[in-house]
Amino acid sequence: MDFMQAMDDGSQPRNVFIMRHGERIDFTFGSWVPYCFDEDGNYIRKDLNMPKTLPERKDGAKAYLKDSPLTNIGIFEASMTCDAVLRALDTSNISKIKIEPGLFEWLVWYPENLPDWMTVEELKNAGYNIDENYQPFITEKELRESKESCEQFYLRSAFVTRGALSTNSSGNILLVGHAATLETCSHELVGKKPKLANEMTKILQKVPYCSLIQLSSVGNKWEIVEPPCTPITHSTNQRFDWKVLLN
Repeated sequence: MDFMQAMDDGSQPRNVFIMRHGERIDFTFGSWVPYCFDEDGNYIRKDLNMPKTLPERKDGAKAYLKDSPLTNIGIFEASMTCDAVLRALDTSNISKIKIEPGLFEWLVWYPENLPDWMTVEELKNAGYNIDENYQPFITEKELRESKESCEQFYLRSAFVTRGALSTNSSGNILLVGHAATLETCSHELVGKKPKLANEMTKILQKVPYCSLIQLSSVGNKWEIVEPPCTPITHSTNQRFDWKVLLN
């Protein structure tokens, strides 16, 4: 699930921060669910980069097939990035997390069905500070019933971004989504037209985990500016098999 979180510190000019999620278990370990759950549905940690425990979900292990948690590295890099942004803005005033299905990535990439996301209650039980009164701009039901072109994906993202700005009339806003979110949620705001699908996907290859962009308003005009913190970079680390030393 994608998160939208508003921050209000009264600063000028107004800013929109758009960030990609941290490292995911499925992108790191591949088909991890059959490997990490026993026949009784109990989670078994198989690598130090996996969380010690996972939140309880009504559909058990099956619910994680298309809705992956972050790795420990992913949690760490996301925490570092958000902490750096808050320090740069000199604020700790953060509102509750708002769950916005409209920030989900392009539906074409999910031809069979969308993920079974965690419910608000499950997120709360897992310790997340969720805004239960938040009304999304695009509901999960609407998303599941939709089909869209690349242009419509851009328009959906722009609709959510504009909606967030109109609902929160002051303060800064942080949108947390996928690699495409940085492109599609910023494009219309700075006065650009949607890209073609192949042009968009080329950009996504250059957006690593926890990439962050900042848009600032100058009068009624928005522009992409240098983010308040440096990027976070780390090398890949292939899985080590201790048995290689037995030969």
